[in-house]
Amino acid sequence: MKWKKWLVRSVKWFFGILVTLVLTISFLIYIFKDDIIDYAVSQINKNLKTEVHVDEIDVTFWGTFPNLSLDFNGVFIQDAFSYATKKDTLLYTEQIRLKFNPLDIWNETYNVKKVDIKPGTLKLKVDKKGAVNYDIFKESESKEKTNFDLTLESIHANGIRFSYSNRVNENSYKTTVQDIHLVGNFTQDKFDIATKADFYIQKIQNGLVPFIINQQASTDVAIHIDQISETFSIDRGKLLLSGIPFDFDVKIDTSEVKLKIDADKIPLAELANKLAVKEVKTVSELKGSGTGTFHLAFQNKLAKDSYPKVDCKFSIDNGRLTEPSKGLTLRNIDLKGYYSTLKGKDKEELSIQNVSFQTISGPFSGNLDIRRFSKPSYRGSAKGSLDLEVIHALFKLPKIEELSGRVKVNTNFHLETMIENEQPIVEIADGNGTALMDNVDFRLQNDSRKFYDIYGNLILNRSDAVLEGLKVHLGESDLELNGSFNYIDQFLQDKHTLDVAVIAESKKINLKDFTNSIAGDPKTTTTNREWMMPTMINGKVKLNVDAIHVNQHVFTQINGEMTVGNRSISIQKLHGITANATVRGTLAVVESSPEYFQLATNLSSKDIYFKPIFREWNNFEQEVIKEDNISGRAEAILDLKAPFDLSYGIMKDELEAQIQLKVFNGQLKNVSTFTALAKDLKTSKTKLVLKGKEIDALGEKLNNIQFETLENTIFIKKSTIVIPKMEINSNALNITVDGKHKFSNDIDYKFAFRFRELKQQKDESEFGIVEDDGTGFKIFVRMYGNLANPIIEWDKTSRKEEAKQNREEAKQEAISILKSELGLFKKDTTIKKYQPPKKDYEVLKIEFGKEEEVNPFEEKKKIEKEKKGLKKFGEKLKEKGKPDEKEEFTVE
Repeated sequence: MKWKKWLVRSVKWFFGILVTLVLTISFLIYIFKDDIIDYAVSQINKNLKTEVHVDEIDVTFWGTFPNLSLDFNGVFIQDAFSYATKKDTLLYTEQIRLKFNPLDIWNETYNVKKVDIKPGTLKLKVDKKGAVNYDIFKESESKEKTNFDLTLESIHANGIRFSYSNRVNENSYKTTVQDIHLVGNFTQDKFDIATKADFYIQKIQNGLVPFIINQQASTDVAIHIDQISETFSIDRGKLLLSGIPFDFDVKIDTSEVKLKIDADKIPLAELANKLAVKEVKTVSELKGSGTGTFHLAFQNKLAKDSYPKVDCKFSIDNGRLTEPSKGLTLRNIDLKGYYSTLKGKDKEELSIQNVSFQTISGPFSGNLDIRRFSKPSYRGSAKGSLDLEVIHALFKLPKIEELSGRVKVNTNFHLETMIENEQPIVEIADGNGTALMDNVDFRLQNDSRKFYDIYGNLILNRSDAVLEGLKVHLGESDLELNGSFNYIDQFLQDKHTLDVAVIAESKKINLKDFTNSIAGDPKTTTTNREWMMPTMINGKVKLNVDAIHVNQHVFTQINGEMTVGNRSISIQKLHGITANATVRGTLAVVESSPEYFQLATNLSSKDIYFKPIFREWNNFEQEVIKEDNISGRAEAILDLKAPFDLSYGIMKDELEAQIQLKVFNGQLKNVSTFTALAKDLKTSKTKLVLKGKEIDALGEKLNNIQFETLENTIFIKKSTIVIPKMEINSNALNITVDGKHKFSNDIDYKFAFRFRELKQQKDESEFGIVEDDGTGFKIFVRMYGNLANPIIEWDKTSRKEEAKQNREEAKQEAISILKSELGLFKKDTTIKKYQPPKKDYEVLKIEFGKEEEVNPFEEKKKIEKEKKGLKKFGEKLKEKGKPDEKEEFTVE
């Protein structure tokens, strides 16, 4: 059993020594931690021109065992530009970890073996004067050897956002190094570094022309370093760009950089699938045949003002692409192109020539040349027929869910880029052509609305364009547009308004077709608001619509002249028919803030018949007076102002309106409110004033009120309809009415009734609600509460107010008689002479004035004449070689 005791004793000694060793090392690190940090920082600062800001420095051993590590956390180095501020970053990283051999530290030598760099940002810049922001290292003034040295074996970094911009030659690169690992003996004179790297290229751009955007890349190569000849080279390296292999060679010495990239016989289908921009990648993998080639040679002197020399050629030969789910095919694809900077700065060239392919709708060909990348000049042409379903199936155009139909184009263009306030602006130097749409259908993503059966022709000649017979269908709605557009080139440069003259015609427009049911409830939408109406479009639009459907309502024979400009729309000579009533007037819409509008309208009608209009508008959503209870004709003038929110509709609380109303040969029959009023009068107290047969007679007359004319002006404000006092005079009964009616159906009406035949002798009830005014009896009644269940009671307040008014009038009449008959109060000019009362009472009259009559048939004749003028103007635009001739067309 002795061996067991020996084993236990040995284990105790082993762990005891181990614990002691751990504690000793930890203690030594703690003791010498500050010395190690101070020495490392001092050595770094000796070699840098700029100050390094570090949030925290720490020494670790057990976390990186068997290495001892010096961790720099939150490292920030500012640009080396003399004018840089603390916001200008050269380098920022969460952590730089330098790894050492612990025995070297014990011997007071600081040899960095490994470097780990965690996520951060590295920005290299060259300004317009050729100064660089990365000139941060000092030249060594002494050859004295220090104890701090780099004997690197590996470098590892991940999540580094790298960018390079050169304002001298106007090149820029931007990428994210997802992971890079360099392994090798960095201390030898000649050595190879095994390199693995994954990175995401966000942009490679020359001037204003991008060449690679948003592509994944990776490489696994051996880099050969020769420190004697100071060269860096890669031979036959492999670069995977979106999974497509490219061969490349790199050589860098003290004077220049040389790079060659080659790829032969790249399968076209693979090229189309893998190099498609992320937003437009197809759902199904494309099938196809044909190949592409790519050859690039790059050379650049290592000087601040050196401009890189690039010579690149590429092509596609006899290609064919098929979308497998629909079997749509693009065939006979050919393309040749080159890119060159050999002529020097501002003489760069990108030319894509002999682009051709064929779809089921026919052949298509075109070309594009780009010159001078700092301010690009674009020239090109396109001719042929495009099958939009094939194009969309193969390339999935962004933001479009469905697309089909054909477009036939024949165009030449020349665009120039101008720099204004350091911003590029593209101008149309020259351009002409036509685009003929044939049976085009399309629907946007996240949108239930589908536009279909689109036909029409667009004719363009630089600054002018004509739209001929553009027909569009949406649901049950249709629209045809004919028009001219002027100053297109200057409009695109924000230098001039776009002048528009358009004729808009439709047989039917149903507003429900324009609602996007996929978007959801607009009241719950939290998207940022945007301006909807343009500021730089001026023009006139003639409207001619046979019918507009709004829910169950129909407006017919809509005509008008619409003026558009500066975020406003104004429609003059507006004409339409609803419920057999002809409506005329004006309408104005102004967008006062994004998606928030101010509406103003003045409408009038002389032939409003109550029965059809109550039927058309569903009795105006109330149950008191329905189409069976009312008849007669009315004339009306409406002045309305209301704010309108695109998400919430009309803001009813802020609506203001004035309605001048005149009614002829009116009749109110079997109105439930009047019936309830007659029943309410049959109380024991009322019978002290009126007999039962008199109350029955009143009920009969209330159930059939007829009158020749009625005039009043009704006001709407703060969600309340205000009806000023008015008299309804019938052959048997006079009713005085005034009141308020809120949109919530809370009401407060006051009625006064006169009786000529029901009661001849004056009497007074205990209510004090019967008054003899010399012409009969008057009863005051108030109806208030909610319209669904109103409260009806005697109106004492109105009775007292009228009695007071009658006394005041009698007093003034007596004084006037004394002045006129007896000569009293002669010096008092405020007292007027007595005038005998007239039998006819005063009424409010509505002046409709003379209004220009709009004949829909005459309007259509005018529109047809103007469309012929547009067609002639379009033919003139097609003529080429006459730049000095200026043709104008205006819709009168």
